[in-house]
Amino acid sequence: MGVPKPFPNIDDINSVKNPAFVLFGSRFYADQTTVELLAEFLMVMFTNKWIGSDGPIQSPLPSLYDLENWASTQGKKLKYGPEIRLNLKLFSLLRASPLDSRHAVHKTHYQELSREFSKKVQSHNRAADEVQEWLEDFLKGFQGAGFDRTWCAQNFYPIVRTFLVQETIWPKKHAKQEIGLSEIRFNPLRFYETTKHNFLARGGELLYLQQCNLFSGKDVNGLAKELGYNSSNYQLDSLYQCLQQGFEDLEIAQLSVVNELASFIENLDSVTHEETNKNNKLECDWCPEESWPEAYLFAIEMSRILRATLGPIERLELLEFGCAMQVLRSMCAQSVRYGEVSSVSASHGNVLGYAWLFSPQQKSSRQQRLASCENVRVVFRMIQTALKNEDIIAFVGESGPATIERDYGHKYFNLLGKRLGIIYPPKGAEPRFVVTDQLIRYLVLSTIEPGKSCTYEEFKRRIYAHHGIAVEGQELEDAVIWSGLPLNSSVQPVGDSWFAQMLRAGGFLVELSDGCSLVRNPYG
Repeated sequence: MGVPKPFPNIDDINSVKNPAFVLFGSRFYADQTTVELLAEFLMVMFTNKWIGSDGPIQSPLPSLYDLENWASTQGKKLKYGPEIRLNLKLFSLLRASPLDSRHAVHKTHYQELSREFSKKVQSHNRAADEVQEWLEDFLKGFQGAGFDRTWCAQNFYPIVRTFLVQETIWPKKHAKQEIGLSEIRFNPLRFYETTKHNFLARGGELLYLQQCNLFSGKDVNGLAKELGYNSSNYQLDSLYQCLQQGFEDLEIAQLSVVNELASFIENLDSVTHEETNKNNKLECDWCPEESWPEAYLFAIEMSRILRATLGPIERLELLEFGCAMQVLRSMCAQSVRYGEVSSVSASHGNVLGYAWLFSPQQKSSRQQRLASCENVRVVFRMIQTALKNEDIIAFVGESGPATIERDYGHKYFNLLGKRLGIIYPPKGAEPRFVVTDQLIRYLVLSTIEPGKSCTYEEFKRRIYAHHGIAVEGQELEDAVIWSGLPLNSSVQPVGDSWFAQMLRAGGFLVELSDGCSLVRNPYG
């Protein structure tokens, strides 16, 4: 079987000692929140990029020509240049950070920014300090993740491009040191660490690399036919153009004033701004080259969300949910490829070879709960087995760190599922897959073209093909067999379908007659 081939074709993987990195790519990590997955993904999209030394590439995705050339060469990493915006973070988030994390030099720097702000701001009926307090509260409302961290390690919700800021860590070794403001201003990267990837942990980079890998010339015709997508809209060149245009249009013109405010604050201290962004580049690692099928599914889903008539926040929330679902899908797809799957399971499951058996969160029968719990256990075992693949263990030379299951394996899968609300209960034993209103909304908007509809049966087929999500009918029977359970009609809904009821409550189900219902994406 061997080990996964990395994309891009680099030698770094040869020195890796963590089997999860070899299996899934570098890296999905428990400390990276769903907001930070989205922020890092968009950060690579919207900053200048270089393939090796070739660039800068200013479009969201490199050209198809560049991607095909990149796939055929060796040793070229993707680099990108996000801004750090230390002044913006300090001004906006210092007062929102834990008191014991505020070093004296941070307070001095903040006071310096406040003095500069007072000099440059004029108001007819408000004092400068009142304006500053209002503006800080306004910007604090865009705090995205890391509420219990030091101010510089927190992140913004990526509503505008100026909020796509690089991770910055204030090391504990500086906590008790006497440091002057001038030392930091003229040499900030000596004191702040910007390449640790503690919270922006490369998960977003990996999702971006999956897209680059997909568009580097993969033959998707067989997969598209299996999915039932025969239109030219699902060919790579059409899909690529759709994503390229969709992400270019993602910037929100109405919020350009926020960009201007953020730039104004960042430039209150021009020295720090210039010193933190000198030759600042980050390097992406790799994703498995064989992960292009799941990348294809994700690209189709993103293309639909980007074309839907949605508000800016709602679109970002759906993209955030989609990024996290893509992580779960990628982990399962790779685990199928490198884990031990029984002969029965190998002939069942979705197009990627796995199944998730979902039940209603409330009013589920005992049989439905037990079947879903067993399915979750099977998924967990599949991930565990793949991480212990003999070829991968031989490649890394050891079994990996003791925290591998918690930070990168099935416990991380469980944690991320609970963050999304699709694994229930949030705490305690017997976790199971459940359908939520947020999941319903994502599934409809990502599997049906904006403004179009499909039959209820076709919708169930699509969500099973894309995600392995089985709720009832033939798909549920297939998921039961994949999970190694005996077929039992008691897991099927009795009477009116609970899943149809949820679709109806969300305004997505159009009932034409007793025997025919349509699921409609109304955001055309």
